[in-house]
Amino acid sequence: MKKKAVFFDAGGTLLAPHPSVGEIYTSVARKYGMYADAGLVERRFQEEFSSRDGMASLNAHSNEKKEKDWWKSLVRAAFEKVTRLNRFDEYFDELYDLFGRPDPWRLYPEVPEVLEGLKSRGFVLGIVSNWDSRLHSLCRGMGLDRYFDFILASAVVGSAKPDRGIFEKALALAKAEPSEAIHIGDSIDDDWTGACAVNIDVLVINRTRRTLPHIKTIGSLTEVLSYLEDGVS
Repeated sequence: MKKKAVFFDAGGTLLAPHPSVGEIYTSVARKYGMYADAGLVERRFQEEFSSRDGMASLNAHSNEKKEKDWWKSLVRAAFEKVTRLNRFDEYFDELYDLFGRPDPWRLYPEVPEVLEGLKSRGFVLGIVSNWDSRLHSLCRGMGLDRYFDFILASAVVGSAKPDRGIFEKALALAKAEPSEAIHIGDSIDDDWTGACAVNIDVLVINRTRRTLPHIKTIGSLTEVLSYLEDGVS
């Protein structure tokens, strides 16, 4: 069936921290007398993030305080394993404020052209992301909101991928049947598993060219346009 809606994950699909989470964390930390290896901080952060099931633990209609406390606990756990904490509360307040702004984020180079192309072809576009409530203001700051008909952050929706609820919300907003939608994301566990569970077609963005047998992958978002070409011709 012809596609009418295209959903995108945010982090790792449309945008990414620049130069990296570890580099940003340690750069700010030095201002507060905390010194650590950026690569080690990155690994500890990822371990802690995964152990908490990522943003899925913020899927119960969280508020700003709950979100900030969740991130603070995560960052503290990552840092206390690699360096002595110093002025941590001040450090975290600056870090949290920073990540809510466009400054430490970069769009992947092809994103504007691809979104413009999809929008001009009449697709309904939505972001479906495991993220806190800052996603909306971040997208505005980065100029992404003008492309999208809706933006769903799991902490606001109360459902996190791979839970079917956030995908069902996206389908309702797009006024689309599952067969009329496609989802693009970088996570097998969240994006591929979640979209497949509600029978939405999925493309996994695979910029590192890792081996993913039996899964439809693309190396760049530019391939989305050609993939959909038959459906819009």
